[in-house]
This record gives sequence, C-alpha cells and structure tokens, in this order.
Amino acid sequence: MRLVASPWLEPDDIEAFQRGYVARENIIERAILRQLEEQQLFALSPIAQHRLECIAWLVAEERLDIKVACPVRQRLGGAPGIYHEKIGLFLDSSGDCVAFTGSPNETVGGLVDNFESIDVYVSWDDPHGRVERKRTNFQRLWDNVTPGLEVVQFPVAARRRLLQFRPRTRPERDPEVLTPGGSSPSRRHSFRGSDIGVPPDIQLRRYQEAACDAWMSNQGRGLLTMATGSGKTVTALASVVRLAKEQGKLFVVVAVPFQHLVDQWAYESRRFGLQPVLAYHSRDEWESRVGSRILDYNHGNRDNALVVTTHDTFIGDAMQKILPALRGPALLVADEVHHLGARQGRNSLPEVFSYRMGLSATPQRWFDDEGTAALEDYFGRTVFEFSLKEAIAEGCLSKYYYHPVLVDLTPSEVEQYGTLTRKIARLFGRGATPDDDDALGHLLRRRAETLNNAVNKISALAGLIQDAERMHHALFYCVPGQIDEVTRLLGNSLGIRTHRFTVDESAGERRALLESFARGELQALVAIRCLDEGVDVPAAQVAYLLASSGNPREFIQRRGRILRKAAGKDHAVIYDMITVPPLSALHKQDPGAFNVERRIVKKELVRFREFADCAENRFQASQAIWEVAKRYNLLDF
Repeated sequence: MRLVASPWLEPDDIEAFQRGYVARENIIERAILRQLEEQQLFALSPIAQHRLECIAWLVAEERLDIKVACPVRQRLGGAPGIYHEKIGLFLDSSGDCVAFTGSPNETVGGLVDNFESIDVYVSWDDPHGRVERKRTNFQRLWDNVTPGLEVVQFPVAARRRLLQFRPRTRPERDPEVLTPGGSSPSRRHSFRGSDIGVPPDIQLRRYQEAACDAWMSNQGRGLLTMATGSGKTVTALASVVRLAKEQGKLFVVVAVPFQHLVDQWAYESRRFGLQPVLAYHSRDEWESRVGSRILDYNHGNRDNALVVTTHDTFIGDAMQKILPALRGPALLVADEVHHLGARQGRNSLPEVFSYRMGLSATPQRWFDDEGTAALEDYFGRTVFEFSLKEAIAEGCLSKYYYHPVLVDLTPSEVEQYGTLTRKIARLFGRGATPDDDDALGHLLRRRAETLNNAVNKISALAGLIQDAERMHHALFYCVPGQIDEVTRLLGNSLGIRTHRFTVDESAGERRALLESFARGELQALVAIRCLDEGVDVPAAQVAYLLASSGNPREFIQRRGRILRKAAGKDHAVIYDMITVPPLSALHKQDPGAFNVERRIVKKELVRFREFADCAENRFQASQAIWEVAKRYNLLDF
C-alpha cells in the first residue's frame, strides 16, 4: 500500500514554513514526532491503540509506504492549510482498478450523521477514462510533481518512533468485531475520564510526596513554595490524582501566566491520564468546549475534567461567567500564583473552587503586602516549602558559582539617581505605596532604569569575557536600552554567535532559537524578560545579569533558568552586575532620602546573602556583598 497524508501542523510549524528559517523536513519530522508522542500519552482507547499497532506492523513488514504532503503556500506566506484530499485506488494482479473519490471521514459522524457522498469508478466500465486520470494523478502526487504540493518521504526519525508501537505478534483480529456475547470492546470502553494516575515512568521524590501530604492534610488548600526547577507541575498533578480518587470526581482549572505554559501543562497532564481543554486565544475557540465539559461534569457524564488556561483568560469576563455554573468538587491550581495578586487578579478569584493550590518559588509580592495577603486569604498559607539549597542538595538542580560585580554610576547618573530618590522619599513619607500611587510607581521605575542602564555595565561585561571563542550556552539578561549594545559587543566586537530573544521574535522563532542554542549552534542568547518564567533552557551554563532586578522573584526565576540539570553539565556560573550609587550621592544632600535608600538596600542584602549562601563560592561572593553593606553602614546586618 502507498499512502500520502498530511502532518498536523501547529501555528508555530506553519510560521516556520512561511519564514523559511527551519528546514522543511525538520518541521515535518517534528510535527509527526509530536503527534506520535501525544498518541502514546493520550491513554488511547483499545480501538485506537490497535489501529496504531496495525500501521506500525504494516510499515515494519514493508507492506505500507508513507509519504507526507504539505501545501506549498504554507512556505510562501499564504493561508494555513493541509493536504485533505480523499482519493483511493485498488488494483489487482490483472491490472483491473477500482477508484474512489469522496468527502466523508471514516467516523460515525462522517459516514452516518453527516450529509456526505462518495463516487466509485471501475476500469472495466469507464467510458470517460476517469479511473486512468485518477491513476495518473496519484502517480504524479507520489512522484512529487503535483502543482501546489510538496511530497516528501516519511522522516526516518518518525519511522523509528512509529515502529515502537509494533506489536510482538501479527494482528489477526479486528477488535471491533462483536464478541460472542454481542458486545463490542469499543462500546465497553469508558470515556468518563476516570482512568487517571501517576504514570509508571514517574517516581515522585520524597519532598514531592511530602508536598502532596501537606496540601491534602490542609483540606486541599495552600501555597506550595518550591524552588524553580524542582518539579512543581508533577507535584501538583500528583495531588490532583490523589484528590480526585478521594472525592470520586473532580473538576480542575489550571491557570498559568503564559501561553507556552498552557502547552507544557497540557503535555504533562496527558501523561497522568487527563484530557485537557486548552482555553486561550479567541473565546470562540474554547468557550463552548469548556461549557460542554462543565455540563458533562455536572450531570455525571464525566468523572474528571481539566481546563488549562492563561491568567488573562481566567480573569476575563467570558471565563468568569462560565465557572460559577460548576457543581461538585472543583480545584483551582494557580501556577506562578504571585501574578494573580495584582488588583484585577485578586478581585477575580471565584468562590466556586472548594479546593485551591498556589504554586510559586516566590509567592510574596514585592512591595505589595496587600496583594500577598489577598493570595494567602484565598489560597491559604504556605503548607510546604522546598528551598533552593534543598533542591541542590537533593540533586534536582545544578550547583552554581555566584559572582556579584559592583558597577559605579557616572557623575551624571549619580545626580539623576539622587534627584529621583529624594522625590521618592517625600512620597513614601506621605504614606504612598507603589500599588496606589501612579507617580510613586513611575519614579521607582525611572530610578530602576537609571541603575539598569548604567553605561559602565557594558565595559564591565567586556572585561568579564576572557575567552569568547570557547564561550557556549550563555544567557545575557538586559533591559531594552541595553540589548542593542550588548548584541553588538558580543556579535560584532567579540565574534560570538549571538541572537536576541525578545517578544519581537515570534513563538516559532523563539522555539527554533532555543533548539539552536541547545545544540550549541548559538553560543549566546540576549534576552529581555522572555526567559524569566516557564522557559526551559537546561543547557544554559552561564548567565550574565545586566538587568539586576530589585524584585527577588525576578532574580530567582532567572537563576532557575540556569540551574536546570542537563547532560554533561557539572555546574552553572552567574555574574550579577550590581549598580550602587556612592555614599555621598544621598547622605550629604538629603539624610531622609538616604535612609529610604538604606532600607531598600537592606532588603536587597537579604537576597544577595541568600544567593551567596547557596553558591559553591559563598565566602568569595560574600566579600563583594560586604562592599555594598559597607557603603550603607549595614555591616551589622
């Protein structure tokens, strides 16, 4: 048999076709491998599993040859499409042929419920030559000479993956054939969504079991404060399984900050036997599906249901109107829960969820006690904590070396910084807070920009890079005003294979960049915030933090990107550029402003000391931090 079919291309794949920055064969291979992986993780029904095994057996026995067709316009920037033609030819040893063309899919809906048609022609009664034309057209398709299509061989890597589904013995019976008792296995199979569990290839670590126990013991409420990279997603899904089995049924909503995290959660949840509805993009694409899941769940037609959505969609009007219809046990899992502590987020947390879990390495909101209190009031207190030091000791994360690098402000920057700080001090003295006072928030952002954009950081960075030729898997965190300078320094001056990694690059481009970075084709990525949360770059071995944030959450997330374990990775290195104004900038001009600044620096010293304490070179790192403490008379701290 010769089969021509279309791969299922995601939007990122189509974009890669259009832009032409990834080879066509690589995109097709990636799409097919993704589909095969999902087939394995979807907990297939016995019928679907048998069909896949049959295909694998036919390919292995060389009785089936598959080629893949893609419309050319996907590479030329046209509208997305797939090869969806339904045409077939049957030939015998005498040369007779039966040809068919039709629209229906081989489903009950396509063959029975829908109004469809199919045309069949035979070569021995074909006065108009339709059969021969169809034979010619198929041969042209097989030979890749059909206009508007590109037809390629089934990728080798995808073929190897497909053959892993090959059964040990030859398939001999159709599982849909009725049994002697008159029932069909397909009818007996349950689609209530109750076959969930921790997959056999996942062995929970002791601390993950402890986190599940703590949350369950707190009546299914609480915050799990776990170091970035320690397996929060698996811990949460294991807790979902335990709660669902205890309750007998469970409706789960997982809310995450970014779209790529929706896809990651969906992938992991399928491994646990859950079938997620993904709710983001246009409401037309998900609203009816979420509503149907709620109805099925409320009426007992489904034991378990899962919706994975973004924070923005979760707090949006459409989702807020749908969720109150839920009846029965329901759980909200908020990944990176600190995002929901902002005013709109905390005002949109529905009471319909009797069970609540918040996940974050840093659930406390920086300079927002009200938002932090609101999260703890809704989700509950922190019931389990797993620190970075514990994660490194357990072998979950890589050990690391931390190098604080002090950078001085120029005289003009010192003057600007002092002016801003005095204004900030006056507003703080009147009781203003960043969450309530727009003017204060604006001044704080301008002052942070002064520190982050310090011109001496570029020369300091150049001095840190001693061997550009041997640099590999390096991340550079910048602010918008720096990225062009840093990119020029690395790429033009030092000859390092570098690329920007920002919101200006599409999702498909960013995925391709990460793959190139992992393979070592790119030596460095220069990022603006895009690598802060949820993007896995385990191959990264060294990070240069030019955008040094006063917010511990941002710094912790960036550190988490660099500490992921990877083959051949013994340790990580972090260079943290810290810009501190000279003591005279504030102390002599305005003691009140100096005291405000001193309190802020004191909070940052807590962060610096924590990161130094976890580093392999903790004593060396502490020396540089003491220099900062000395400037602000905080040596006793």
